[in-house]
This record gives sequence, C-alpha cells and structure tokens, in this order.
Amino acid sequence: MAEPDPAMDAVRWALSAYLDPEEARRAAALWQRPTGDTAGSAMAGLSRYCRLVAQQFDLAGREAELHLRIIRALKAQALAQGHAPSQPGALPEVESPSHLKRITDLPSGSALLMQRFLEATEMHLRSEMGAAHSPQRWRQSLVAHIKRVPVSNMHQLSDWLWGRTAGLQGQWPARGLGTQLINAAYVALAEAVGPVRADACFTSIVREFEQASDPSLSGIRSYL
Repeated sequence: MAEPDPAMDAVRWALSAYLDPEEARRAAALWQRPTGDTAGSAMAGLSRYCRLVAQQFDLAGREAELHLRIIRALKAQALAQGHAPSQPGALPEVESPSHLKRITDLPSGSALLMQRFLEATEMHLRSEMGAAHSPQRWRQSLVAHIKRVPVSNMHQLSDWLWGRTAGLQGQWPARGLGTQLINAAYVALAEAVGPVRADACFTSIVREFEQASDPSLSGIRSYL
C-alpha cells in the first residue's frame, strides 16, 4: 500500500472549497509531486496544474484563486510537518513558525465568506500591481485598518493571514465584524491602487460572488 502523501492531502483540502469530495479527490490525483532536482519545490508546474483542473472541472477563470489556495495549503502542510524555513528577524510572507491547527480545520459560514473575499481581493491587487505587489505589506496594511475588533478575532485573522492556520476561523457576521473586515480591506486596497481602481475591484468581486453557484458566497451584498 502506498504511503499517504501529505502534499496530496493539502491539494485535496484546497480544492474542497470548489469541488465536492469525490471531485476534489479526482482532481488532486492529477497533481504530480515534484521529484529529483525539483523535490524541494512543491510549486513546480503548479500553474499548469491549476489550468488543467480548471479545464476539467468547470472552474475556468478561477486559476489564480486555485493557485493561491494551493500555495497556502502546501505551506501550511509544510509548517505542520516542521519544515518551515527559519529566518530570525524577518517576517515571512505567509507562514510563521507556530503551532499549526490541523489542515482539516476548514472555515465555514461567515469565516469562509470573509476568507474567500480577502483572497479574491489579494488576487485583484496582485493583478493590478504585478511585480510591485507585496503580500506581506498588503496583510500588514489590512490589519492596521481594523478597529474595535475583539482580541480573539484578531488572533484568528492573524493566524490565517500569516499561515499559522489553514483557514480563517471565528464568527464574522454581516453588519458587524464581517463588514468591518471588508471595510478595512477596501481602505488597504485604496491605499495601494487608489479609490477608483479599488471601487472597480470590489464591484467585480461582489458581482462574481453574487453570480456564484456557491450559496455561501452569493449573500456578500449583506456585508457591504
């Protein structure tokens, strides 16, 4: 019997946000773990893999989102196995040495909606800024603009943003903490690309979510 592949588990977890369990299993089976000289980089061929999954599982247009989620899942899995790089004095872009919750701790409800919204916002920001985009700077700016949020929620947000947990946890309701989080994301985005482009970005994300077949996303307007 083949030994369990943690990287495959991480990929399957990332895909479970878009596919049912059986489809996620079949899509993960298409993942080819790097071997030989490329074994140290699980990112090899990832763009090609995301295009393949998008083509075969009706996810066209979501390649960049798949790419981001898989990267997060793989890095979270590496942390769980104790393989995270250590660079004293440097704040990592997605991960930070810490006790990681299980990779199977999936967000749900308002936390899932907020996670997906922030992921979509970061992808738009990356598209707008290109090589000038810094995930670290964006997340620091986002956190800086969040006011009057309970310490427990801030810990949950920081744990996810810096890779200490695989998904955002906690409650982020509309007209409450969820709306505050989206407002902070808008301010941070407007600082980076200006209010006109920030408005266009938010309009695009809201339209995409409202048209999504996933009912957990279509209620986004109640948070605005």
